[in-house]
Amino acid sequence: MKRSLLNKNKGCYCENLAICWLQEQGYFVFKGVQTQSAVDMIAVDPKTLETILIDVKMVSRRKTGPKKGHEIGRMARVDNKKIHILKVDLETKQCRIVKKRNKKWY
Repeated sequence: MKRSLLNKNKGCYCENLAICWLQEQGYFVFKGVQTQSAVDMIAVDPKTLETILIDVKMVSRRKTGPKKGHEIGRMARVDNKKIHILKVDLETKQCRIVKKRNKKWY
């Protein structure tokens, strides 16, 4: 019988999958130590030293209604164009960085 993860454990598991995925992409990864910060981790490209601020979000899907099965959109905790959202799908164990929309930032 498959056990389901508690919500708190799902978040930790997603962050750990994100760290592994970023390391596979060649980044150095530094995880945040605060539990409720706007940034979950920082990824650094070792060749260019470019840094990426990352907020990890778990992919959730609608369970009912006309859009059943569609992904639920998630926003960053802070509206800042420097923070990238990295989505983790626990069903498929896949990660992706969400492309930013063409949005004006003030």
